[in-house]
Amino acid sequence: MSELERVMSLLTQPVGGQFPRPWMTDLQNPESANVFVIGKNQANGFEISKITHKRHLDALFNRGGESCRGLYDEITGYSPSPTRTNTDRMRSLLKQAGVDKILETNVVCFSTPMSADLKFSHNISGAAKGKEIFAALLSIVKPKVLIVHGAGASKELSAVLNADLPTEPKEGSKAHGAKVAGYTVFVIPSLAPPAFNKWSRWSGPYLQSLAKEVAKSL
Repeated sequence: MSELERVMSLLTQPVGGQFPRPWMTDLQNPESANVFVIGKNQANGFEISKITHKRHLDALFNRGGESCRGLYDEITGYSPSPTRTNTDRMRSLLKQAGVDKILETNVVCFSTPMSADLKFSHNISGAAKGKEIFAALLSIVKPKVLIVHGAGASKELSAVLNADLPTEPKEGSKAHGAKVAGYTVFVIPSLAPPAFNKWSRWSGPYLQSLAKEVAKSL
């Protein structure tokens, strides 16, 4: 058992009626990821009444006939969230640029319908565990590039890294990364509606340029 699996098998035990979701990836060895795509937290939770912890772990490591995406699709009734659809599009552009060791995660690996719900008293323990999971994941995997989307996620990541992050790009600007705490960090606007709607018109060309710049950074 790898260090990552050992740690995650402990940290993904049930909290708040769900199994925390530390990542989404198609890698069988998540420790090989060199790029993290980071949001604030997920909307769709994996309720403990629907799956077992063993199945959850097998899916995280894409083994035993399970997969991250397969389990997500099953739990969501094959109806991905708008954020998932936008993230899929960005991942596709990254892969076209030769960036294929990607792990999607969140600064708070605990699911709530809206990120604002994390502050409610019944979610406090889950939010704390979610932050612990992300810190452990970052420490163990040590990716080279971090792509963080949305103001909330940027604020949380800044606190984790104890460093200021670049500002979000504006229409017409070119994608560029900045060295922050040993990582190359790209900050982009949110991939989650309704914030995504504000930049959807120019998101295509920008994400294409982002993919090329990320590839250069590896």
